[in-house]
Amino acid sequence: MSKVKYIAGDSGADEVKAFGYSFKDGKSVEVKDADIGRFSGNPFFEVSSKAEKSEDADELKAIHNGGGRYVIKKGGEVVKDGLSKADAEAFNAMSDEDKAEYVAA
Repeated sequence: MSKVKYIAGDSGADEVKAFGYSFKDGKSVEVKDADIGRFSGNPFFEVSSKAEKSEDADELKAIHNGGGRYVIKKGGEVVKDGLSKADAEAFNAMSDEDKAEYVAA
């Protein structure tokens, strides 16, 4: 589960209902992970995922770095760059052992 905070701003209501959840200005509400996409990108909601905070620091993961480029990160550090989208998807599908071997090569 993740938390979503409603931010009313100057013109917003003090309390709103959205996608089956009730929010009060400035208060966080636990939301099912499946519903997070509905709130992401909305200027009235701030999404904070527990999964992001508890991510394993030793995990190798290929992520989009902008401009169609992908990098492999371990924790928050870039360990390999210059991947295409196809390379990144293939990398993320690998086992942990194969990922470690790929990065070491």
